[in-house]
Amino acid sequence: MVPNPFKKISDFFYSIPRVLFINFYKLFIRAKIFNKKGIPSDKPAIFAINHSADADPLILLAATRKKIFFLAESGNFGNWISNFFMRKFANCIPIFKNQFLKNSRSFKELFNVSREKNVFFGIFPEGELNKKNKLKKFKKGAAYFSYKTKLPIIPVYMHNMNKAPDSKKWLWTNRISRGILSLVRNSFRKIHIFIGEPIYPAARRIKEDFKNLAKPETLKEILNDINEALEDEFFSLKTEADELFGEEDREELYNEIANTDASKNGH
Repeated sequence: MVPNPFKKISDFFYSIPRVLFINFYKLFIRAKIFNKKGIPSDKPAIFAINHSADADPLILLAATRKKIFFLAESGNFGNWISNFFMRKFANCIPIFKNQFLKNSRSFKELFNVSREKNVFFGIFPEGELNKKNKLKKFKKGAAYFSYKTKLPIIPVYMHNMNKAPDSKKWLWTNRISRGILSLVRNSFRKIHIFIGEPIYPAARRIKEDFKNLAKPETLKEILNDINEALEDEFFSLKTEADELFGEEDREELYNEIANTDASKNGH
């Protein structure tokens, strides 16, 4: 296929806000990457990332200095402001859970992106923002995407992120304000990013089940196997992070105690 020069020019100008912001935000983050050699230098891959703060995508973009396209739930693109922020700053592509037909445009976009060299895809296997220290049960989106694209999954565990409080105030329920506050709260914070061992879909029972791949139950078993391997690797990364730097929820516990004491004194 002949490359479209006009598309390349438009893509360049559309990427300017993100490039400028990421380079500016690098000045305010203190992220350290462990096992950086685990990130391929010349091959595409899928990053499976724990989702503990709204600033996760931008911090990962700034820390790794890689071209990452994140798959995000369509609700985050609710209006033109959030759509502009998610696409042009966080580099996200919407995925529709309840309106599957709308995904055709997103899948086409993903297909075009996947043909580029040294490009990565970011998926949050927990499926939603997790404000607790304990990992949630992983959904199979990353496993399915890996199986269909034959790209390896690289677990990425982000430790010591400043999570948003469990509050029903508008400031913490509005996606835009929450994202801006998350960027501010994670500035100058010591964030530890652990890169895990890659999980290759071709090695997960495909050879032994090659003759039965057409059976739905076989595909389900393969996806379960990939997902279990991903969960095991994340558990190892989290254990390593907690042993080196302590559990994240200690700070949250201290904050809760402080807030409780302040509330009692106020009464």
